[in-house]
Amino acid sequence: MGNGKQIRRTLRRPFETGGFQMLRLLVPLLPRRAVVGLSRLAGRIAMGLPLREKRIGLANLDAVFGATRTPTEKRRILRLSFATFCQTMLDVFWFSRNPSRRILRFVTFENGPLKDAFFAEKPVVCITAHMGSWELLGQTCALMGIDLASIAATVKNPIVDRILIGQRERTGQTIIPQKGALKTLIARFRRNGKAAFVLDQNTSEREGGIVVDFLGLPMPVSSAPAALAYRTGTTIMLGFCLPEPGGRYRIRITQAIEPPPFAKETDADAVARELTQRIQDGISAEIHRRPECWLWSYKHWRRLPGKPYPANYPAY
Repeated sequence: MGNGKQIRRTLRRPFETGGFQMLRLLVPLLPRRAVVGLSRLAGRIAMGLPLREKRIGLANLDAVFGATRTPTEKRRILRLSFATFCQTMLDVFWFSRNPSRRILRFVTFENGPLKDAFFAEKPVVCITAHMGSWELLGQTCALMGIDLASIAATVKNPIVDRILIGQRERTGQTIIPQKGALKTLIARFRRNGKAAFVLDQNTSEREGGIVVDFLGLPMPVSSAPAALAYRTGTTIMLGFCLPEPGGRYRIRITQAIEPPPFAKETDADAVARELTQRIQDGISAEIHRRPECWLWSYKHWRRLPGKPYPANYPAY
């Protein structure tokens, strides 16, 4: 089974690379309205096809909203979610051309005391989710002078991975692979740098996940950012880059969480769990505020054998 998967991946790689290179060449040439229009069209097409992602998305919407949203409303949310995701992916390529000029034109930061605190020269554990353009969030922060490193999973296609990292780092952002990131991050915090994590994915307990409440349902997520913030005394900030009319984006810093002072006699795991829950509560609040911007078509909630689950827990 493993060998078969590896062979399929190897055979697929040239086509993935070719498609990626074609998008990299063509998408930046499109006018902004065309990128937005294509994304909306993709959302409508996706809702008309028997896609696995559509089934997953509707199951997630049913689990979270139940009878509080009508089937029509849920389908509208999912359609717009598909469109948002498509625009996010196209924008990986579109903003790669003249990134400074295009970002400064189409992305704005929402003013407020949290923005001022975020721009201060001090370490911050930055948290976002698969909402709007998480890719553009890191690039914009770096362009505006923030010493930011983003923790990213490695793409299995090494050529695509290398090109993608280069595009992400064009405005000054640093990309750090997930594996072995701890020492690098501690050194970064000592230099008043910032590190960003996307923290709305299902992370198994054997990979360091802990079960917390997420959108009203139990889900294991990584406790590493919370544990790191606690042990280093670093502020946690939640921020999101969400789409606006006309192909624009607005970045909002929504919350700052101060970890308690580190103490050896304290149960560090309990503190990390409490901080992780507060982070997930903050992400959940933003999803409820703009549900159409979140990636509903991912298997966020996964049943494990022998464990009890609430009646509304998704069954993919």
